[in-house]
Amino acid sequence: MKKALMYLLLALGITLGVVFVGGAVISFSAGFIDGFNESSPGSTDSKTMILSSGLILVLLTCVILNIVFLRLHYASYAVGLVPKEKRWRVVAWLVLAMVGLTLVYCMMYNPLTDSDEAVRTSYAWMKEHPVISVILCVIIEATADLILFGGVLREILEWKHRPEIVIPVFGAVMGLISGLFSHPLLIIPGMMVAQLEGYVYEYSRSVIPVIVCDSVFWVVMLCLLGVTFPWWCLLIAAAMIIPGTLFAIKTMEPYKPID
Repeated sequence: MKKALMYLLLALGITLGVVFVGGAVISFSAGFIDGFNESSPGSTDSKTMILSSGLILVLLTCVILNIVFLRLHYASYAVGLVPKEKRWRVVAWLVLAMVGLTLVYCMMYNPLTDSDEAVRTSYAWMKEHPVISVILCVIIEATADLILFGGVLREILEWKHRPEIVIPVFGAVMGLISGLFSHPLLIIPGMMVAQLEGYVYEYSRSVIPVIVCDSVFWVVMLCLLGVTFPWWCLLIAAAMIIPGTLFAIKTMEPYKPID
């Protein structure tokens, strides 16, 4: 448990350090450019600079986190316990389940109509640049999954291997975080996604299928962004989520860790 907290604090410290140092460098650079061009302070195109520098900071943070956690062996991208001949079946069922969960997400919340202008602008930019957005989201999700599942959740399960308790609590916490940092309506789908991915990690002991789930989420979400759905689409979502989850877990069942 102490190691799990250490991983969280280490990741938070690295992220805050890069943000603070990077933000200071960006501010200094903007002021230097204004002075070099003999223009008034703040006249530099802030939107373009903030966007480009923000992307650089995000990528830099991901690179540093990956180097630290991989080099220190705190987590890994190991293929896990599921045999090679079974992995494609697990991935196929997980893709089906994640498409359904993403449909639920898009039915409950449309970020293009959010009251926060920054959120609307960010998602509008992502919709206009889907390829770059998906690549960035996959890099971010892979790094987050490496830390949260390959590091934190792994240590908690090794400390107390009670997945029937640990994973629902983990999913609830992740769902609450999704609601606090985005929109309250996302607590339920966020909780569902986190619990699915938690059980996938418990059965496979690999972050790779979790990364596949998150990658599918962003691809489908960007495709459905801004679309209005009728209520009966929930039935379609359920028809994908239930069998996708059950058959993915059933395929991995023989290989799960023993208490």
